[in-house]
Amino acid sequence: MKLTELLKHNRSNHYQLLVIVDNSRSPQNIIKVLEKQGWKACNVNHAILRLMGDIPPDKLKLRIADNIKKWVLSLPDKVVFYNVNILYSPDLGKMTPIGAFKYRSRNKELVIILEGQLVGNRLIYSEPGRPDYSEMDVEELICVRREDIDV
Repeated sequence: MKLTELLKHNRSNHYQLLVIVDNSRSPQNIIKVLEKQGWKACNVNHAILRLMGDIPPDKLKLRIADNIKKWVLSLPDKVVFYNVNILYSPDLGKMTPIGAFKYRSRNKELVIILEGQLVGNRLIYSEPGRPDYSEMDVEELICVRREDIDV
């Protein structure tokens, strides 16, 4: 499917969060296309590390979600997020990329590029038993594998 068609469908979805599952670890081709269309690209790992700097380590799990919310609200209306693996960290309370951005996508068009396995309406990251293992429900979102997208 063409990226432009996916974005059009995403715009009409209640949660305007397009999830692109990309295990190639090279999101740049999608990011470059979106940037040419006026989207802002955000490296989530870098942003979260900056946000963590203001929080005492013993308060991190309690305060990081609020800081992420404020950060996302300060961004423009069209954002593509990449390098999101830090959000699976147990140090952050096992938040997930879907959980961090889903509700913000009611008022903004968001694209998130992440690694994982798409199994039905579930997105699985890591392996059972590992501290960063996560299963996310993506039923309400448009979720597509990178290899199924024509840029």
